[in-house]
Amino acid sequence: MPDSPMARRFYKAASQVWAEGYKQPFIRDLEAGTLTRARFTFYMLQDYLYLSDYAKVHALIMAKAEDDSIIERMVEIQAAIAKERSSVHEVYVKQYGITMDEILHARQSAFSRAYTSNILAIAFSRPVLDILVAVLPCAWVYADYGRRLYLEAGDGLRSNPYQTWVNTYASDDFWQGSVWLLNTIDRLSANLSETEKDKLVDIFVTGVEHEYMFWSSAYDMQLTWKPGWQRH
Repeated sequence: MPDSPMARRFYKAASQVWAEGYKQPFIRDLEAGTLTRARFTFYMLQDYLYLSDYAKVHALIMAKAEDDSIIERMVEIQAAIAKERSSVHEVYVKQYGITMDEILHARQSAFSRAYTSNILAIAFSRPVLDILVAVLPCAWVYADYGRRLYLEAGDGLRSNPYQTWVNTYASDDFWQGSVWLLNTIDRLSANLSETEKDKLVDIFVTGVEHEYMFWSSAYDMQLTWKPGWQRH
């Protein structure tokens, strides 16, 4: 875990859902290489939709920021999102035979929509610091889970159909993204009151909870809030 004041505060507040998220079936099956194609395809389509909104949020950070280092970093992150799509999504799109028509007409799940609606609302209405905290859960959770999966899988990763996915999020480049976010958040929040910092913690924990539900709904292949609900 990155060692910084806000990192410790964030992690402590979200520790239960963070730990339970790593234990849930989607992650366990992915590590074992037994996650079904249907579930992973559902996840990939939802992730593609998520990344479209995630990129918009970073564009809004860039538009609002007055700090040159943040603007430069946002340019790099936009390139990284594009790379993530090419290095991870395109691999499995081709391998699993997912068509462009499926991608373009995929319906966003209620859980994914709740997540992206929340971060977009923060991006449109709140200052840069709040937006950075809102995007931190995605970067940090993926980096942490990716590294742990890589270390735990060991040699077994070579025959795992999800090796490319694990390698991408276990990489040092990806890890450094969350380190930069945490360092920047620490710098920008240094003079805030405890009440103001608590509000940032609430934004962060909400994001980690959304991450949990994103994985869970992907495993259940659940588009609606309640299983069995149909759209007519």
